Amino acid sequence: MARTLGWTEAEVVEAGDVLRLLMLRTSDDVVLLPAFQLQDGHVVDGLTEVLRILETGTKGRWTWAQWLNTEVPDANPRRNIDYLRAGRLEEAIRDARHDAWAWNS
Repeated sequence: MARTLGWTEAEVVEAGDVLRLLMLRTSDDVVLLPAFQLQDGHVVDGLTEVLRILETGTKGRWTWAQWLNTEVPDANPRRNIDYLRAGRLEEAIRDARHDAWAWNS
């Protein structure tokens, strides 16, 4: 991830800590950085805003990863990350607010 972004490893970890990147930890403390959050060698625009909204509903980063990347059969786009890739930030924010509210209820 660091090489792709042209960042140091410390910058990548910091970006994960402040939600500029989605950083996941396994039960044995291995750090994972999903590639789906990148487009053309850059973090997709709007990711930070969406992650901060999702955080209001749950602190579970694995849940955020599922929310971003799970295919919904009849949706357009099929995955929430695709809103961001298509520059449809307002729609991604709308759906993130709705789901974060539902998780928090």
